Amino acid sequence: MSERPLTLQELIRRRQAGEFVGRERQLALFEENLRLPVDDPRRRFLFSVHGAAGIGKSFLVRQFRRVATDHGFATGQVDESAYDLPSALEALAAGLGPCKEFTKRLTAYRQHRQNLDADPTAPEGLSSLLTRGTVKIGLGVAGEVPGLGAITKPIDAKAAAEEIDKLRVFLTRKLRNHNDVQLVMSPAEVLTPALLRDLTSLRKPLALFFDTYERTSPFLDQWLRDLLAGEHGTLPPEAVLVVAGQHPLDLNRWGDYLGIRADLPLDVFTDAEARGFLTSRGVSDERVVEVILSLSGKLPVLVAMLAEARPAEVSEVGDPSGSAVERFLKWEPDPARRTAALHGALPRRFSSEVFAVAAGSTDHLPWLLQQPFVTEQADGYRYHDVVRSQMLRVLRRREPGEWRKRHLALAADAPDLEKAYHRLCANGAAALPEALVGLVEAFAVRRSLSRQWVPMIVQAGRDADAPEVLRRGTELAEAVPYLDLIGLLVDDHSLPAATRALAHSERGVLRRADRHFDIALADLEAAIDLAPGVVTYIGERGETLRRMGRHAEAMPDLDRLVAAKPDDAWAWGCRGATLQALERFEEALGDLDQAIELRPTYIWALGTRAETLRRMDRLPEALADFDRAIDLDPHYLYGLVNRAVILFTVGERDRAADDLARVIEIDGEDGDWARQLLDAIRDR
Repeated sequence: MSERPLTLQELIRRRQAGEFVGRERQLALFEENLRLPVDDPRRRFLFSVHGAAGIGKSFLVRQFRRVATDHGFATGQVDESAYDLPSALEALAAGLGPCKEFTKRLTAYRQHRQNLDADPTAPEGLSSLLTRGTVKIGLGVAGEVPGLGAITKPIDAKAAAEEIDKLRVFLTRKLRNHNDVQLVMSPAEVLTPALLRDLTSLRKPLALFFDTYERTSPFLDQWLRDLLAGEHGTLPPEAVLVVAGQHPLDLNRWGDYLGIRADLPLDVFTDAEARGFLTSRGVSDERVVEVILSLSGKLPVLVAMLAEARPAEVSEVGDPSGSAVERFLKWEPDPARRTAALHGALPRRFSSEVFAVAAGSTDHLPWLLQQPFVTEQADGYRYHDVVRSQMLRVLRRREPGEWRKRHLALAADAPDLEKAYHRLCANGAAALPEALVGLVEAFAVRRSLSRQWVPMIVQAGRDADAPEVLRRGTELAEAVPYLDLIGLLVDDHSLPAATRALAHSERGVLRRADRHFDIALADLEAAIDLAPGVVTYIGERGETLRRMGRHAEAMPDLDRLVAAKPDDAWAWGCRGATLQALERFEEALGDLDQAIELRPTYIWALGTRAETLRRMDRLPEALADFDRAIDLDPHYLYGLVNRAVILFTVGERDRAADDLARVIEIDGEDGDWARQLLDAIRDR
């Protein structure tokens, strides 16, 4: 039977995994380690590879992974395409094998997060705390993204603990059961054990690789230490972890693992290593070698790039000035390939379709993908940062017209985030308002999306050498709390009135969630002044007035909201609650009935209708609504408390006591008042 034909990707990986010159010592050490018995004191279970950008860390990690695979290990890898802990675990699972339980729980987690991020009633801080990965990781962690600076600042532990308590109460009211609350608040504690149980069924040793660790350590560092400490379950004894980043593992945090760890600091090639590498690539002429060593500074990624051009004659060397990329381009004899290499650097990542837009065709894509500075990652192909930055500088200087033309072409069919990046690169500060409009709109859809938009603006400022774009992006990056970030956009008068109105509304909702009602109301008034025709802002003002106890003032706004959005359960619920407060109980019931008909699982509306019925002395119906709400959410504190009151009123003291005991169990230290009430019931 004939063998299956190789794919292009397999050919590329074979080429990339070919003869490996220059890091033989590290490669031999890793391979020898895998052969040692697990109880041999020389055996190391953790490798720390570190060194400057372009030093060859990612290439060495790929070789380590190839060796581990050859030795029968199941392997998984995380790189900078992961943006939080769940996405990192997803990347590991993708390489390790079928993980059914983990995939099921990850799907549930993402659905809950999507719903919570879009919830206008969510308290300020919910998404930002959850995005840190887990509550445990969120405390006291400061992370830094290269080129962006600090994006997560140290958190005061006491203040964070208070926030976490508030968030836990909110989540117990929103989610159906305790397991879902735990999944959302501490995904590591649920997803990791699920992944480990799936991996146990593989019956293979594990090799886990963490590349570009300087970018992922803010959400991975604590998790990795917990993993090694056995907090999430057991690992097979042969397991090995490789961490590669620009900096060595922090001694204070990783000191307990010195006995099982091997540190592999990487430096530029030695003269002998560089010459050996060039010889292996067919470059032996001394003048050519000297030029390559000089231009590259013996930085492996640049040595490898220049070696690919393989200048065959001394006459091809020419003037040894300029950058390594300029020399690479000069030595490439095919002008079409030179152009393809330059244009391929324009997108931050690319597929074959994106490359076709950047370069005009895919004719030279197979050649480009074999170059040592291009790697395949989870989100597409990428240039090495060191090479890409030089390519972009060359293209900006040589072909400013093509620079702008091709960025605009790439923007035409790109997703919103990449469209904004390419427009910023093409038009500089003139495109900032458009990018900031996209940022505000993304923020309104899901606040956590802003943490993708802000780094994009910073990168566009650097890549396009646009100082104003870079300054504005850096300013936004330093505004860590969502309230501070949206505040910078509210005050930006370069934005259209409609966008500033949306920003005011978003800030008003955040302030209202923080119970800062007066300034929340001012924001919503400003939103309405800027966009008087947007009924959503009017409805949000009405809801704010309701929460301030100004119910009569709220009614006209809520009337307009219901009239404009008759299919919106939230609109009916807000007006129903306002009518209840005004003691217009029959009208309140009509609105709340409509809200529940539109959304049968609307727990807040069920609780509000139950309270309305209780105030009308229709206790059996009120009990039925509270029962239904608590069935939907056994942690619904408002329902448990008020059901206990009704049960006590009708003489069912045992059931009332059971509900109060449940409140104490859920509310912990804040359940003192429930204890007092429970004691009073039991004393009677």
